[in-house]
Amino acid sequence: MSESLRQAMTEAVELKTGEAFEIIYHGGSSPGSKRTIMPLKVDGHLVYAKCFDSDSEKNFRFDRMEYATDNSAPSWKPFDTSTNSNSASKKKTGFFASMKKSNPDPMSNKAIFGVSALFALVGFFFLGPIGFLIIYAFFVYAGLSHNRDVKKKAQAKADTTKTVHFAPTSSTNGKTASVDVKSTAATDSKNTVKNTSPESVPTPTTKTEAHKIINSLKTKEEIESFVQACYAAQDSIYDDHPTLSEKQIDRIYSVLSDAIDQAEYKTLSWQFVPDVHSDTPLDVLEIAFKEFSSAERLALPAKFRTEYGSAWLELTYDSEPDLKEEFLDNLIEFRKIVESDLQDDAMANAIDAYLSEHPIFSVEYFGKLDDNALLTHGQEWMASKLAKEGLPSAWELYAEGYTTIEKCLAIEPDEFIKRKGIGPKKKQQLIEFQNKHRK
Repeated sequence: MSESLRQAMTEAVELKTGEAFEIIYHGGSSPGSKRTIMPLKVDGHLVYAKCFDSDSEKNFRFDRMEYATDNSAPSWKPFDTSTNSNSASKKKTGFFASMKKSNPDPMSNKAIFGVSALFALVGFFFLGPIGFLIIYAFFVYAGLSHNRDVKKKAQAKADTTKTVHFAPTSSTNGKTASVDVKSTAATDSKNTVKNTSPESVPTPTTKTEAHKIINSLKTKEEIESFVQACYAAQDSIYDDHPTLSEKQIDRIYSVLSDAIDQAEYKTLSWQFVPDVHSDTPLDVLEIAFKEFSSAERLALPAKFRTEYGSAWLELTYDSEPDLKEEFLDNLIEFRKIVESDLQDDAMANAIDAYLSEHPIFSVEYFGKLDDNALLTHGQEWMASKLAKEGLPSAWELYAEGYTTIEKCLAIEPDEFIKRKGIGPKKKQQLIEFQNKHRK
């Protein structure tokens, strides 16, 4: 625990985040008490920190501290109490009013183009079309240049040193701490846009911040926004942190990368996408194309992770699941019939009845019967079951009335070999089939 605290506080000091930590300190005058500290310097096994409870700065030993019982530091929120009368974005005024003021406001575009058009008309009266164009262009240029100068002056005057106060948003007994921050109107404007924009999402600069933010994400939309914000923060990392060293930049980049992985893992789910056909078992079809969390997936019978290990599609917040097989519901109903307790002719009749009710599914999965076909789809299915049991020429025998295993046991191998297309190999297969099923 002390090593993780040392690493977190070292990052906070190096990156100057002003981060505070809520710890249990097993030392000093009140061992085992809860303290809220903001690290200022890390030196070996010691950290020199601001203690908010005693409103003092002192050394603390890492080997005598641990995270508070909630295992996370309080969230400290910076707020600015300074005021600035030289705002860079003032109310826009008219053309002449702006020109006369000693500290002018920017002109409105309406005023610039309106006055330019007025003087251009006068020029047109005396000088014609050329006079109109020259005078109009001159006044527009003069107005826009004036606005740029006004904004630059206002921005320069807005440079200030402000005091940023850090106060805990969760309940603690500590006092607030303050840090002087040198800023300009340009950086303040940039930060304001980043922090107040409805689309903006806070991104971490330390592992502790990342842990807190990720724990607070509840919905897939929140996670998606956070991940996109982290990618954007990586893209603009040099612009956002112009004063940091390359090592500090690399550390923040690494924190953002880890945060992206952890956030995406929170949305990790699995879709079961097996090959589906008429032979696919019913229990497989019933969960086909459904999505499962990692815990739900592990709770399924082991065969779904072994026999069907390659059938799982990993999904994160930005993944699209596979579409469900069009005839999945028909396949499920079909498998209910063939895995039921129905026997022989009853099962063949049930298959034929179901397929006749769903002709498109029947053609898609079983094809169209020839006009001179000897067997129905249901009978072909039953004959195929005999073939899987090892009966040679199962479809021809089924058409002759050998529709069950018991009936097939009555076939004489010596008579069987006399049939057209039957040789010693098939005779031997018949003998093995009969030996297998004789009790």
